[in-house]
Amino acid sequence: MKKNLLFAAAALVALAACTKESPVKEEGAIDASKLVFNIDVRSGSDTKGVKTAWENGDDVYVFFEDNTSQYVKMTFDGTSWSYKDKVGGTTFSGLTLTATGKKLTAVYMPDFVVGDATPTREYDDYNGWDFWSFGNVGGYFQKAENVEYTVTSTDDVFTLSAVINLTAPDRIMQFFVPAGECAAPGSGNEYALTATHVISYNFKGVNPDGTISWEHKYNGGAMQGYNGSLGEAPGYYFWGILESTGNYAFDCQLVKRNAERKYAISSSVVTKDVRHVTISSAAVKLMNFTDRGPFVDMGIGNYLWSTGNLTETSPFIADPLASGDYYKWGYTTPYDKTGTTDAHRNYISDEANFADAATAKNPAWHMLTYDQFMEFYRGDYENTRWSWVGNGTIFTSRRNGLSLFFAAAGYYGDGTAISVGNQGAYWTSTPSTPDLNAYSFVCNRSIVQLNQIESRYTGCTIRPVRDK
Repeated sequence: MKKNLLFAAAALVALAACTKESPVKEEGAIDASKLVFNIDVRSGSDTKGVKTAWENGDDVYVFFEDNTSQYVKMTFDGTSWSYKDKVGGTTFSGLTLTATGKKLTAVYMPDFVVGDATPTREYDDYNGWDFWSFGNVGGYFQKAENVEYTVTSTDDVFTLSAVINLTAPDRIMQFFVPAGECAAPGSGNEYALTATHVISYNFKGVNPDGTISWEHKYNGGAMQGYNGSLGEAPGYYFWGILESTGNYAFDCQLVKRNAERKYAISSSVVTKDVRHVTISSAAVKLMNFTDRGPFVDMGIGNYLWSTGNLTETSPFIADPLASGDYYKWGYTTPYDKTGTTDAHRNYISDEANFADAATAKNPAWHMLTYDQFMEFYRGDYENTRWSWVGNGTIFTSRRNGLSLFFAAAGYYGDGTAISVGNQGAYWTSTPSTPDLNAYSFVCNRSIVQLNQIESRYTGCTIRPVRDK
């Protein structure tokens, strides 16, 4: 990608080889294998997005109303456009076009977002329809929905004409991290970026009615990263939707995950009044934890912190942005979200029966104690400072500058999820008696505190620690 603004207009014009043309009079299907495409593409200077001109390798996908078996893929070679059918040929077998009253929809995504993906038909159980799907991606895209087209013919040659104005979603936001700021990705080694005031989303596909299907997720959600370039600089792109118009200070967190579940985390504040932000060494300090594996030495106490929450299904600890599993206090199996109310309210009343879920998963791990949390936090002045970033709380050590992120995973009560995305509630191993409660630490947008959870049957997350 060479530019950082939006291109505006494109024309798809299929010209017949003959000079004499007449409107197609018959209704119904037309054999599109006899179409001849001569594609003329024009670019503009709309400044709302991240692209200003077509580049070598750019693809535009064109889908036709009521056609469930074929589409046209247009590819730019730096000078002109070529076109292929679904399987990469030029015969367009199965593509039929209605002469009048029909429409088309076009989609553009960077090639490093789409990759080798081929749009396929998927069934939407909820809406009861099947649609063209690119898979579950979250990268930048532009769209033109329900574009009218005309078909004319001379003898047995048909001409399809349409004008396609591609535009980006409103308030689309781009972040770019130069490759020099982070290690190269590989198989199982991807990046995600969270940023305050930015809504993550997934692009899904094209619906039968010609509308683009994409879903907003949540503010501060992790944006998937893609390997690309800005000018001559290689790096990684992330896209989200700005929560509203205006200028913002973005609190960012970059997370790297590789096959061994080791992480690098950074935190920064960047202020921009445009929709393109480049995060460089001036703003980001990567903290590489790979030498410690999935544990971090915050320079406080004689223990190391896991970078993520406890999970039952993985041989490693969950990544920093994931909720992990929920547990009742003293139980070693995850909270049963489907159980009855009575089953949910079962709890350990005798501390002698307490079992440490972290230790059960790995003997080297254990749950945090009340005293360890108090040493770690200590009034937010002596040992750590904290701030709300994306969808959770980040603690930064005043001893060595390293950071830990705690996702706002919420908690479970009577089988119901509570405060997900707004609060984190993490068990300690310390009971609170004779109340038959237990201590947890709670962090939200406005406070961090050690709290007595309502009851030991509450399903909370666990952040393991291990002795140095």
